[in-house]
Amino acid sequence: MLRGFFGLLIVLMVAALFAIARAQPRVEAGVDERIGVQVPLDLPLRDEQDQPITLRECMAGKPTILVPMYYRCPMNCNLILRGLVETLREMPQNFSVGQQFHVVCLSFDHREHGDLARAKKEVTLQEYGRPGAESGWRFLTGSQESIAQTMDAIGYRFEFDKAYKEYNHPSAIILLSPQGLTTRYFYGFKYDGEIPVQGDMIELPDGTRKVPTTTLRLSIIEAAEGKGGSVLDRLILLCYRFDHLNKGYSLNVLRVVQFGGLLTLGLLIVGVGLALWRERRQAPAAATLAAVRNPPAVGPSVGSPWASPQPDSSDGKPSGGSA
Repeated sequence: MLRGFFGLLIVLMVAALFAIARAQPRVEAGVDERIGVQVPLDLPLRDEQDQPITLRECMAGKPTILVPMYYRCPMNCNLILRGLVETLREMPQNFSVGQQFHVVCLSFDHREHGDLARAKKEVTLQEYGRPGAESGWRFLTGSQESIAQTMDAIGYRFEFDKAYKEYNHPSAIILLSPQGLTTRYFYGFKYDGEIPVQGDMIELPDGTRKVPTTTLRLSIIEAAEGKGGSVLDRLILLCYRFDHLNKGYSLNVLRVVQFGGLLTLGLLIVGVGLALWRERRQAPAAATLAAVRNPPAVGPSVGSPWASPQPDSSDGKPSGGSA
């Protein structure tokens, strides 16, 4: 019985591992920085009115902040926009969206359209509160092919969870030169203050040395000249498993259940294997003990005190004489 059950478990384990091996590899959300890469500017996209437009038209020859996001995002995308708006509002009035630079928000969800883009744009421009930003801050959507080519060019990786109907994606914005070259990546939700960047240490007048830094405003100015580089702090916060009830993040329950199922199956195989091993090991000892407790039946010898009395063959007559 145990051997048959053990064989069945082995078959199930092999089948599960084979299915996992044949499964398509999951795209892990993240960012592969590609400084100096040309972003495709002429791919067909859609504006807030669902009219055809290209990234080149939106940039209009100005340095541009590209914001990958999706408009139905329950958490991180809103924090990205909020942090960007707060930082841009702190910049001088003569350094505003639509004048010195542009901003393009591009949804990587190909199912979204202009209605969502218009709503997000209206809220964002109200928070920004500067005139002239309407033409310089665009909210775009696009086909799956155009989105995939654009995201691949900037090294932006995201994945869709069919169970939760949400995206796992990094929080990052990308600066583009007027020619559409990537110049710098910023991560997280806050873009104000000085941000450490890669480069040679800077020697101060007092002899001390410090890590070079930049600001979003300075990076925009450098992007206009095609200059850029990588920041040191690459804290990539992922938007994943947002719990709408608890307003927080939770584990991927489906994957935990799948892992738990394989783990349980493996433990069952180990347990049944140990039971079979013990059964085989204890079989000889049990046979020996049984032999000791129940010795085979052997007839007693004739001279034994336990021998049964033998019948008299003389029929009661005395031997050695006559009557």
